[in-house]
Amino acid sequence: MQARHFALDRDSLYLLAQSPTVQFIYWQLSSSKQMLLKEHYEKDWRSLSPTLRFHEVVDSPPSTSYSRLQSSANGVSELLLPPGDSCFLSGLASGQSYLATLGIRNEQGSFLPLLHSNIIQIPAISLSSDHHPAEPEHPFIYQLTSVLLPQVTPDEHAYFSAYSVYVPKNTYLVDMESGGDTD
Repeated sequence: MQARHFALDRDSLYLLAQSPTVQFIYWQLSSSKQMLLKEHYEKDWRSLSPTLRFHEVVDSPPSTSYSRLQSSANGVSELLLPPGDSCFLSGLASGQSYLATLGIRNEQGSFLPLLHSNIIQIPAISLSSDHHPAEPEHPFIYQLTSVLLPQVTPDEHAYFSAYSVYVPKNTYLVDMESGGDTD
């Protein structure tokens, strides 16, 4: 009997700690999500500057949802999505926790997240050793770049609709023409 291998068509993004200096990440964007992106942007999703963003997590209790995670303002790194569906990478700080996000850039250059990974803890480098492991210099290990993200104040997104983010013209009287929810 011949064995059949079926590729599951689902969204997935997994981050794995290989060592204190090397991590592994793999991804798959479902065909339905790819089709939605192609219909909306009229381009293949790979032509929309797909990017992996790595957030240093400073508060990650086990029951914390993605929306409630606390990220360090300085702990964000990026990597343009390499070809294929996985890669080894370096540049994350040992002893820290990280979450990865796969996203694209829209026409205005804003990062739009598509998938979120699991949270990992990078192993700490042992201080008892006389030498510290150097960053690997291997052609198949991608080096991350740190980025500074603009800080968004809560006032900028105080009013949210299912369709858009808006700020009413008069905070005492909500403008019904803006199309936002008033609840």
